[in-house]
Amino acid sequence: MKKSTLNRIGLICLFGLLPFLSNADIKLPSLFGDNMVLQQNTKARIWGSAEANEKFKVIASWGEELDVISDQSGKWAIEIPTTKGSYTPHQIIFKGTNVVYLRNVLIGEVWLCSGQSNMGWSVKNSNNAHQEIITANHPSIRFFHVPNTMAWEPQDDVNARWEVCSPETIVYKSAVAYFFGKILLQELDVPIGLVVSAWGGSGAQAWIDRETASKEGHQDIVDWYNTHEQKMKDIRFNWIKETAVWRSNQKEGEPIDYSTRPSRQKLPGDNHIPFALFNGMINPLKGYSIKGALWYQGESNVQRANQYRTLFPAMIKSWRNAWDQGDFPFYYVQIAPFHYNDYDGVKSAELRDAQLKTLDLVKNTGMVSVTDISPINDIHPRGKQEVSRRLAMLALHNDYKKLEGEYTSPVYSSHKVEGNKIILSFDHAKELKAKGAELIGFTIAGKDQKFVKAKAEIVNGNQLRVWSDKVKKPVAVRHGWTNAAVMNLFNEIRLPLSSFKTDNWKDTTEGNIHLDFP
Repeated sequence: MKKSTLNRIGLICLFGLLPFLSNADIKLPSLFGDNMVLQQNTKARIWGSAEANEKFKVIASWGEELDVISDQSGKWAIEIPTTKGSYTPHQIIFKGTNVVYLRNVLIGEVWLCSGQSNMGWSVKNSNNAHQEIITANHPSIRFFHVPNTMAWEPQDDVNARWEVCSPETIVYKSAVAYFFGKILLQELDVPIGLVVSAWGGSGAQAWIDRETASKEGHQDIVDWYNTHEQKMKDIRFNWIKETAVWRSNQKEGEPIDYSTRPSRQKLPGDNHIPFALFNGMINPLKGYSIKGALWYQGESNVQRANQYRTLFPAMIKSWRNAWDQGDFPFYYVQIAPFHYNDYDGVKSAELRDAQLKTLDLVKNTGMVSVTDISPINDIHPRGKQEVSRRLAMLALHNDYKKLEGEYTSPVYSSHKVEGNKIILSFDHAKELKAKGAELIGFTIAGKDQKFVKAKAEIVNGNQLRVWSDKVKKPVAVRHGWTNAAVMNLFNEIRLPLSSFKTDNWKDTTEGNIHLDFP
């Protein structure tokens, strides 16, 4: 046989073996890479793949060295002890059949930041954007930004990387995450890692896993999904294929003709399909050691606000189960009043109340009310700095013991009827204050459940007396109970009272549980 033929055969054999040789290499998901931040003072989880039953070493420059053996499928996971946070850049080396280096690794505090467009809202589109961007030289703040990714089945990785905060990289990063991280950096003096996984317009049903939804009282969502799964897949597949053809038919250099773009045939958006975002944007992150989570979402669920009363707590449980890290802090922003094309409608008030009730239903949670910083005609408040400050107050008080005294908005706790008036009591309110001459946003009703505008006054510093001459025997009070409600009651640290109701009467959204499909 000629030498050239042998060479060709050898090359064919070599290239044929490359996939197998490559599979034997130590590999890490994108979550573990240069510039990452590991949670301080813990056993940080790291995982990946290698050759089946491969023995290798993991060496961290802060003094830790571990021997690792992959399982029969090549998977492996470790917990590596981390030190107290510092600005010292570290290196982690994985030594096996190949060598992998992770460089410029910092140890500090890591927070997961998720939700819909208000969490994804960029620094560029926030108040004082120019000044915020040019001063964003914080190399010890690091971002891991998960791209919008839906998936029918749980995924193991995402196409992302850690980025160092700078004026060049901050422009389109999450404003809420960044301003929160900047406050923590200043107060804690340790590096901050921000894992941002948010999709504008997304629904909470997309962020929960299927198993937890079933176990936590939402088998109806699972049943709906099972009924429509194949049809949704078919429509989406055909739409993607038709869209590709449509794009290929656009003439280069000419304006794109969007009028001929294929329709999705009323298919729910990728960010609304149940379980799709948990599969694509949360499952790849689960287990990465974090301090806690921030959540800013709810606007897309106002039509199913009553369902949110149980769906949101179930979603929190879903994440905590996935992380297997106990009941980590979970802080969220209550949606702001917005008209939703129906100023006097009450769906968003029901959603805000569902968020408020979650404080009692789920331990180690905290809520930020933003009724005072959002114009009712703008669903995206630009003042993200203040939103983040209020979130940071929760963390600094509860988790870092850096903030003494009051740290959150007043919360309705109880009431009693005195004649034709109702006396309301509140937590987190030593001294209530009104912004303006009189309190607004209160309604009152008797047992007929017909609410009318009510008068209110502060008594004893931290209670309210509420009444109306039209209701002789009052039973219930509601506050801020319209989509576009305007409210003006604050506690002593100028944080606003949220929407609430003293009754448990039926919501207008009760029974609304399914997406509009097919």
